[in-house]
Amino acid sequence: MLTNTDLKSILIFQQELYVSCNVEAFSKKIISILPKVIPSELTIWSITNFYEPRLSFVTYPNVVSYEELAKTTQLYFYEHPIAQYYLRTGDGKAHKISDFLSENQLYYLEGLYQKHLRPLCMEDQMVLVVKNYNETSTKSGVSINQEQSEIVVSLHRPKRDFCERDRLILNLLCPHLLVAYHNATALTQMEQELAQLSRTADELGTIILNNDFKIQLITKRASQLLIHYFQVSLHDKNYLPENLLRWVKHHVSLLQQTNEFYQPRLPLQVEQEGKKLLVRLIPKQQAEQYLLLLEEQILHSLSAELLELLGLTKREAEVLFWITQDKSDKEIASILNLSTGTVKKHTEHIYKKLGVQTRIAAVMYAIKSLGMLNYQ
Repeated sequence: MLTNTDLKSILIFQQELYVSCNVEAFSKKIISILPKVIPSELTIWSITNFYEPRLSFVTYPNVVSYEELAKTTQLYFYEHPIAQYYLRTGDGKAHKISDFLSENQLYYLEGLYQKHLRPLCMEDQMVLVVKNYNETSTKSGVSINQEQSEIVVSLHRPKRDFCERDRLILNLLCPHLLVAYHNATALTQMEQELAQLSRTADELGTIILNNDFKIQLITKRASQLLIHYFQVSLHDKNYLPENLLRWVKHHVSLLQQTNEFYQPRLPLQVEQEGKKLLVRLIPKQQAEQYLLLLEEQILHSLSAELLELLGLTKREAEVLFWITQDKSDKEIASILNLSTGTVKKHTEHIYKKLGVQTRIAAVMYAIKSLGMLNYQ
């Protein structure tokens, strides 16, 4: 029977439990606040696969060596009576070691007692398995996903004095632990995705302009690219370089002159020292903002090796390369030590592969496909 003090402790625990945090902070929080509800000399939170013992631990107080704990637990995992019981029944409710073993039986266990509990000066343990998967019913009972890791909460005491009150509270908290853990997992995933998005935005270079074309946000990478390609110091961090600002305003005016859906415009390209900067404008009309994405690319000079990327053989690529240099079939034959007829045959194969019919069309297809056309 729970007292008013117990109920108050449970409510306080739940309030702290549902405070948003990521998985790392959540596991540390659990082992610090759970002993306030169920007293424990040592509290362990772990993620455990019962079928292939793989464990990750967080302990409180931090008096246990993680490496030693993981090694011992994994080595003697199937000696534990609660692990055996869970594998046999799928029952994850709170159980004590004393539910299964007498003191003398416990003392004979080399791993669980001699290597784990005794060095910690602990005589009993209460364990809750929080099922972190969806069960499916079968004719023989419950089907368990054997690749799924469960949440395991372990409470330790130096005496065998866990009571039914402790068991009841731990079982009552089980669904809340699962929901809160899933919330923490979702938050962790969101943090990781936002971090990845931030890295991607910074690698591209991102600028957000307001409706008056003032800079609201600019990443470090975007600032570096503006300084390099537009030779500006950006002392006034509120505005773009003048020539880039004119390009933005021009495209915005084109957008405002039509009531049709916005069609993406060709990016601005600025070449410098074997590299080029691509600037793409993306209007965010509802927010009255404009997004500029800046991307730097290395310029590749046209070569036979590069032309092989079009699906041509090495010899066909060599022939097409000299075609781009405006060489005649006779000149190409002399350069490549081929007959004129062989050059013409390679040229026919090139036309067929590229879906063109003339030399000019083949050259235009090649430089366009390889991204070598400059659109301003």
